[in-house]
Amino acid sequence: MTQISRFTSEIVPISQRVTGDGDESAAPEGGGGFADYAFVSLHCLRIYLDTSYRMTIDLLKEMPQITGEIGLDAADLPSPSTLCKA
Repeated sequence: MTQISRFTSEIVPISQRVTGDGDESAAPEGGGGFADYAFVSLHCLRIYLDTSYRMTIDLLKEMPQITGEIGLDAADLPSPSTLCKA
């Protein structure tokens, strides 16, 4: 298990508890937006990786295991501007 994977597996449950989104899907069907815990997890990863919003999304597109731990597919990732506005 990589350091990024370990970090993600620790931060997702914390994000779910803090936001109260424990049972919510990270990217609900029908364009319902993203769960708050998914945004918190993505922001935590951005800070951990010390990258820009765009670079974070680009890196995560190449890391299906990490996005899967958050509950997203690479195709479900928000755009960098959406992540920034969140």
